[in-house]
Order: sequence, then C-alpha cells, then structure tokens
Amino acid sequence: MSAKPNSLPGQIFAFLSSFGLAITVLSFLLLITFLGTLAQKEMGLLDSQRLYFDSWWLIHDVNLGGTLIPLPLPGGGLLMVVLFVNMLCGAVIRLRKGWRTIGVLISHVAIMFMLVAGFVSFLYKTEGAMPLFEGQASDQYQSYHDRIIEIHRFDASGKADDKALVIPMKHFTDLEPGKARTFFAKDLPFEIQVTGYRRNANVTQAEEGDKTGIDGYRVQSVKNAKEDEANVSAVEISVKPKEGAEQKAILWERAFEPFTVKLGGNSYAISLSRMKWKLPFAIRLNDFVRELHPGTMKAKKYTSHVTKISSGKEEPKVVTMNVPVRDQGFVVYQASFSQSTNGEQSVFTVASNPSDQWPLWSCVAVAAGLIIHFLMHLIRFLSRSMKPKVVA
Repeated sequence: MSAKPNSLPGQIFAFLSSFGLAITVLSFLLLITFLGTLAQKEMGLLDSQRLYFDSWWLIHDVNLGGTLIPLPLPGGGLLMVVLFVNMLCGAVIRLRKGWRTIGVLISHVAIMFMLVAGFVSFLYKTEGAMPLFEGQASDQYQSYHDRIIEIHRFDASGKADDKALVIPMKHFTDLEPGKARTFFAKDLPFEIQVTGYRRNANVTQAEEGDKTGIDGYRVQSVKNAKEDEANVSAVEISVKPKEGAEQKAILWERAFEPFTVKLGGNSYAISLSRMKWKLPFAIRLNDFVRELHPGTMKAKKYTSHVTKISSGKEEPKVVTMNVPVRDQGFVVYQASFSQSTNGEQSVFTVASNPSDQWPLWSCVAVAAGLIIHFLMHLIRFLSRSMKPKVVA
C-alpha cells in the first residue's frame, strides 16, 4: 500500500487519479443520461441535450408529492472534462509502464481520444438539411438550429454584393420583449436595434389601437415545438439611419420577402433565416425511391439516386439511410422525405465534422488494447499451468 502524499500537489494528484473520483463521475454520467433521456419527451432533443449534456452544471427539478425541489447537478461537459483528467492522471501517468500493462494503456488512451473527438465535434461540427426535388441540384445546406439576421446590399442596378453582413444567433436570442440591443457596422449607413426575439412565433394582424403592432401586424408567441426544426422564429427591428426617419419591421422566417431599406442610392434587404453553408461540390437528385413494408404505409427504406458534381465532373451515387456520400470532409445522409403537389422531395442531412471518424478509430484501438491485455493474461496462465508440478 502506497504512502499518502504529504504535499498539497501530491494530494491533488492522488485525488484526481483516484478510483473513487472515477466511480463518482461515472455515476453522475449515468444519472444525467437517464434524466436527459426522460426530459426529451417534454422539452425535445435539442433542449435536453443543451441542458444535460452540453452544460457545465444544471438545476434539475425533482417532483416530490407535487412539490418541485431544485437539485443542482454537474453537467455533461464538466463530467467529461473531469473524466479525461482522471484517466490521464490515473490510467496514463500513474500506471506502471511495462509489457504487462501495454494493453490497458492503449485502451485508456483510446477512450481519452474518444472524449477529445466529442469535444472537437462540439466546437466545430456543422449540421443541416438540404431538401431537393427530383431534377434539382444544390451546393448549400441550412442549419437545423442556428438563425441569423442577414443584410444584403444592392446597388442602383440591382446587383448584390458578394458578401452579406450577418448578425449571429448568439447575439440576439436573449433579447426577449422589453430587452433590446443595437448593432452597427462601418459598411452600413444605419444602426439596427433588435428586440422581441421569439423562438417560435406567428405574425398576425394587430387589433385597432394596439401600440405594439408594426405596420398593422404583431408577433404572437407560440409554444416551442419539441423538434427545433419545426420552430419558426421572429424578431422585431428598428432601422436607425444616420440621416432620416427610423423604420420598424418584423422579421419572420416564413416571410415571402425581406424587409428592404433604401438609403444613399443603395437598397438593403434584411431578413431572419437559418444559417447556410456552402459545399465544395453539388448534389443533384435524379430519382427518389421509397419502399414500404408490405400492407402498410410505414417506410422500409429510402433511396436517393443522385449525381455528385465536383469541378465539372459528374459521378453517380446512391444515398440511403445507412450509406452516405463522403467527400472532402462532408457527409451527406438520407434523412427523410416529403411529398407535395410539386412532387417528391428528398431531405438530406449534411454534416461537416473534423472528428467524424475518430470514434471509430478509438473503438478499434480499445478493442486492440483489450485483446492484447487478455492474450497476455492467457499466455501467462498457460505458461504457469504447463510447468511440471514438483511432487514431494
């Protein structure tokens, strides 16, 4: 039994590398996974993920006989960081190095690599939808969750600038009614004051005498949908030019046209929309096939026959739910479909994730480490059992 360290750094290292800390962290991970999974039924996948798994800490309300008791808990983000440090200290630095422990070392380093993959994915992954009708092609996909206020400038001839001015979602999602923030840029001849953001809303006709209405319309909040893709956001803005009268408007995701301001011979189109990203290639949908289970309307398989267009070269591909198209760090999955008077529309999920394959490599390394560890134990067991027994 090793002596207890006397120095403060030694005691901290002993705590961070202890089995007790590992068991505590894993127990909390099990608890928040259970609570977060149950919460998906009430608040939806996105909100549950943000509250329980992406956070450093959280407050979970426990219902005891109709009384809600707030229970503070560590979030998934904090637990993952502590688990990484615990494995680094206890399973890498503190572990006795040698041939007997090489398999255990490989497995633990691979698990740490998997945690790093999750952190990289959290920071840099983009994911969105690309719906296509048969015969339609696109090289863009739009976010499921991230909204932006986008400003395009047009000159007198109607020609638009190559780049739009963008206000990211993180700068206005906290601007509930009664709270405002002003944005400006050196390229704009006006300031924009943003207020009254609603994550899910309708725009309705304002009643006579309603002072909250804008141009005869008002924003009506709607209960948030469980799936964030179904929410339709709205926000109120005030355009304040350096010279001239202030103009107010409602920006709504379902608006047919952007709000337009004309100043100094230029026109500025302002809209609220989903964040969009551009692919280094285009996808054209040639044919969409939906297979049903016999005698039901339940889908058995979705198949999209597409053409990948890159640098003028066309390459036929088949996309299903389990067979995506991968190219240049992007992955195109078959997500769903819709049907309207315009025909069948195939909906693809497009993801860009630098750590896309890291979990697979980690699982392979974990398996290799465990196999090495078990084989070494087996060899030592067989070598001991094959030694001749000495009879007295």
